[in-house]
This record gives sequence, structure tokens and C-alpha cells, in this order.
Amino acid sequence: MLYNRDFIDEKIKTAIKSSENLIGKGKLANYIPELANVDPDNFALSIMSVTGDCFNYGNYNYEFSLQSISKVLLLIMALHDNDPEVVFEKVGTEPTRYEFNSLVPIDEKAANPFINAGAMTTSSMILGNDVEEKFARILEYYQKMSQYEKAALMSEVYKSEMDTTDRNKAIAYYLKSKEIFTDDPEKVLDLYIRACSISTNVGALARMGAVLANKGIDLDSHYNLLSKSEVQIVVSQMATCGMYENSGKFLMNVGIPSKSGVSGGILGVVPGVCGIGVYSPRLDATGNSVRGKEIFNILGQELDLSIFIH
Repeated sequence: MLYNRDFIDEKIKTAIKSSENLIGKGKLANYIPELANVDPDNFALSIMSVTGDCFNYGNYNYEFSLQSISKVLLLIMALHDNDPEVVFEKVGTEPTRYEFNSLVPIDEKAANPFINAGAMTTSSMILGNDVEEKFARILEYYQKMSQYEKAALMSEVYKSEMDTTDRNKAIAYYLKSKEIFTDDPEKVLDLYIRACSISTNVGALARMGAVLANKGIDLDSHYNLLSKSEVQIVVSQMATCGMYENSGKFLMNVGIPSKSGVSGGILGVVPGVCGIGVYSPRLDATGNSVRGKEIFNILGQELDLSIFIH
């Protein structure tokens, strides 16, 4: 990190304290019933540097589902299995002003990999004989990248989301009708929702972010988990498209490439410095954690983490 441990710890504790004025602000993602079955004011934060220094605060062992943070995994896996040119023939790279589950931006292809239509598209490009094999590959890769061996399918979240997925089902069938993919849309949707239902905690997110910050190299084994070109694609998409239709404002104000999920998690990557994981389940109107965004904003300023000011 850029500063000594005591200084960083003091700044993080100050940021957490400053964010407490947002406790009670925002709403749980109750359109997926299981996501509303949580303590709305739960909070956790983890930061891991590229040298392996770790800072944990709050209920940092608490498990929650990746939700849309899994779209980062799906993009990585699609890039592992296909040339980038092939991937981006099927899905775009640009931010969108529409909601993440909107049908509106879908014309020849989805706007980017981090809206639902784009993530279903990348899901369709992951290799495997069936949904089970494809999901096993995704889960194994996440376990390696996050060093969270307990990561698994959260069955209650999966079932709850499958029971309330009519809109996503419409998106999947629409993508098939546009010949964006040729697979069975029910199977593509199943894989996508399974990925969203993978368990994590903030430490695992911070570790994943640290690998991305470390040019795709594992912090312990020094094995290349993804190439530099894949890192560039993934982190740039996080920067421009990772916070739903609020992505441009977040990048301008905070300057940290990030990806949020409606369970309340946010994954952040500061290239060459650290990964950040935050959990606070109350969301704003765009589906981003209210308190999580504020933590990122304060830390970005106090620790000079913006990618634009190094």
C-alpha cells in the first residue's frame, strides 16, 4: 500500500465511522425474496494489497451471494474460452443509461457484459458439456482467484431467484431470437443464475480484486490466473460499466474500477495497489449499496486510490 499500516487502519476506521450516517438509508433487493431475508444494517469491509497485507472490519466472515459481481467471473471465463474478438462480436463494451435488467438496449447485441443481457451472452460462451460442468468450472476458478474454498452454490438464493426470474427469462429468449446465441435459453439462464448464487464474503472479494490489481498474478503461488490483456479488458469494463447506470458518475467521483451486486456487495480494484470488498445490503435506486458507495468514495479520497491521481 501507499502508506504504513497504522495510517491506513486509522483512515479506514474514520471512513467507516463517517459512513454510519447512511445506516437506514436505501432498501433491500426484495424482488428476489431471499435477498430480503438479511439484516439490513449488516456491514463488512476488507482490503487486500498486492503484497498480501489484509485489513478486515465489521462482520467480515459473513456470507452473501455474488449476484452481479459474478458477471466479472463470467466475462473472465468467456475470455478464457474464446478470443476477445469473438466475445465482443456478441456483446458490446459501452455504458448504458438503462437499468441492468432492461430489454431496451438489446439490438444486435447487449450494451456491455455487466448488464443481465450481456452476462447471459458471456454465460453462453463458456465451454462445458452441460450446465453442471460449466458451473463447476466457474466455481473452481472463483475458489482459486479468491482463495475462498468454501465458495459454493447458495441453494436458497438460487431457488428464490429461479422462482422470480420471469424478466430474465424474457431476456434470455429474446437473445436467442436475435441469434446472439444458439444454446437453449433455459440452460443459459440457469447457468447465469447459478453464478449469481455463488457464496462469498468481503475477504474473498478483496482477494479477487487484489489478483486483478496484481496483473492477474496470484499473490501466493505467483501463477498467472488470467493474462494481462484479460485484466485490461475486465478492469476497464468495471470502470466504465460496473456500477449499473450510475457507472460514469461513480468513476468520476470515486475513480476506482468496481462491480456491484444487488446482494449489497461491491468489488473494487486499484491497479498495482489493492482489491476492496464491501458488503452493506441497503441499495439505492440503481441497485448499488448506499453505504458501500460512500465507503469507496471516502477511501478513494483519504488514501489516494483514484486511478486518475497516481
